Amino acid sequence: MIETLYRSPLARLAALGFAGILALSACGEAADEDNGAENGTAEDSGEELEDPEGEVGGEGDPIRIVGVPAEEAAQLEAGFELLMEVIAGETGRPVEFNHSTDYNAVIEAMVAGQADMGIGSPFTYVRAGDAGAGVDVLGGRIEEEGEEAGYVSYALVRSDSDIDSLEEVEGESVCYVEQGSTSGFLYPSAGMLEAGLDPEDDVDPVFPGSHDGAILALLDGQCDLAFAYDSMVEVLMPNRGELSEDDYEIVWESPVIPASPIFMNTDTLDDEAQEQLRGMFDDGLINVDALVEEGYCGSADDCSLPEESYEYAPVDDGIYDGIREVCEITEAEACD
Repeated sequence: MIETLYRSPLARLAALGFAGILALSACGEAADEDNGAENGTAEDSGEELEDPEGEVGGEGDPIRIVGVPAEEAAQLEAGFELLMEVIAGETGRPVEFNHSTDYNAVIEAMVAGQADMGIGSPFTYVRAGDAGAGVDVLGGRIEEEGEEAGYVSYALVRSDSDIDSLEEVEGESVCYVEQGSTSGFLYPSAGMLEAGLDPEDDVDPVFPGSHDGAILALLDGQCDLAFAYDSMVEVLMPNRGELSEDDYEIVWESPVIPASPIFMNTDTLDDEAQEQLRGMFDDGLINVDALVEEGYCGSADDCSLPEESYEYAPVDDGIYDGIREVCEITEAEACD
């Protein structure tokens, strides 16, 4: 796990020249440098977040954010820098960021009171609430201005593959992301069942641990089909020069999945902090244009929200009912 700490400019002066975001420091098992995170629980992976007591934090205490591995650690980290700056600026409290290597660790951190905010898959948010954490969704990811708060999962094959549909992958190797991933396992599992295949027993399942890891494994020949969410395929990896349209064919697309959320832990944040965080999202601050207007960015090109998003817009818990319904359909172990 990797941890980063951000303090507001005022707090940095008070810290006698503490200059910006601290260098990354290892905390337990390092994040997967080759996108090969193991699938398992925090206990399994040896992860442990700070402040295991999980007491309600107050003025001066850091707000602890934990992020889920939608992409490789370095990219995930960079996308959080601006968000951390804004939260620190609006609340007056330092902000810590922890990059977890699996979804279960995030759920356990929220339940144990070791994290105050989470960001990641809709399934992680739903599962954290089902497991007993006092989670409250603040905003859902919107990639481009004016779009709805949602996304889809793709099934990809290499451009030279003979596979044209999910029905044709029986007995072949399939790269999911991990079993806690909404677009990398849960919705693909529903698609496989609809195609008449058990998502694990009828194929050779591979779990690289991240969306870009699944695609890279496909391109490297480690699997015959891979699932990943749309922005990873169409925006993030192409922008990094890691994927082009000539590399793959899309053979399946999921129904629209509710937006990836940012959510807070009402069991660990005091009332003042909860009100401040809700206000940031309800007032529409967490979008590129507003952040430029408020002086957090010099221009829209300088504004980098997680996963190159335009906005995290206010959403209601009810938009995640579809996740709960997919759990009922698939009866996936990860839903238990």
